[in-house]
Amino acid sequence: MEVVTGALPSVITKLAGLAAGEYNLQKGLKGEIKFLQEELESMKAALEDISRTPAEQLPNNDKIWSRNVRELSYDIEDSIDTFMVQCKDKGLGKQHGLKKVIDRSLHLLMQPKVRHKIATEIREIKSRVMEVHERRRRYEVNLGVDKPVTVDPRLFTQYTEMKELVGIEEARDEFINNFLTQGDNLPMKQGKIVSIVGFGGLGKTTLANAVYEKIRARFDCCTFVSVSQSPDLKRLFKGLLNDFGKSINEEILDESRLIKVLREFLQDKRFG
Repeated sequence: MEVVTGALPSVITKLAGLAAGEYNLQKGLKGEIKFLQEELESMKAALEDISRTPAEQLPNNDKIWSRNVRELSYDIEDSIDTFMVQCKDKGLGKQHGLKKVIDRSLHLLMQPKVRHKIATEIREIKSRVMEVHERRRRYEVNLGVDKPVTVDPRLFTQYTEMKELVGIEEARDEFINNFLTQGDNLPMKQGKIVSIVGFGGLGKTTLANAVYEKIRARFDCCTFVSVSQSPDLKRLFKGLLNDFGKSINEEILDESRLIKVLREFLQDKRFG
């Protein structure tokens, strides 16, 4: 578990002991220690969530944030350990006589400086913790929570049975006659782009699919593709080539190369 959360479990325990112990801390410092404890508990939970996501699926920001939190946890632990050692009467119980009196007096004189130092360090640590927290918010770090996959509803429309679509034949034939022929029902010789626009739910994709199924036999190759607003172009081009029955080398990952292969394949062909 230390690989996942670093020194956070130990740090959280030590902070609780520091706030509850008899260390005569500066006024208000216990409240800041309590804040740190709660903040680090949240970070620990976040790291545990991240650890449940496969590494290859983690965004780089998650990996960087996790590493920063773990490194910070070790720095905090070092500071706490140093403070606790300095606050103890280490070895004084074994001394006797004048030397014990002198050493104890020197130790007591150092206590205010030590308390001031730990107060400064606690506030610096708090500042670093808040910086890491703000960075997480700034870059909207994904803490390993699975996001629901949104499927384009138009994909389901492609597979709707034609017999379920009332009146689609009339709209389909009218569309073909008005936009895809040059009179006398002759197919257009040149390529053409026709946009079907309107509010969602009007059946735009359904109509386009009906037209496609009606005229696909006129072309040497054809495919029906649903494209999102932010498409994965590499996957799109590979899908097109696959639909056309064109085998491609899986090592071809460059978009420009895929476009070139697609152009070469479609050259001198009627496609739709």
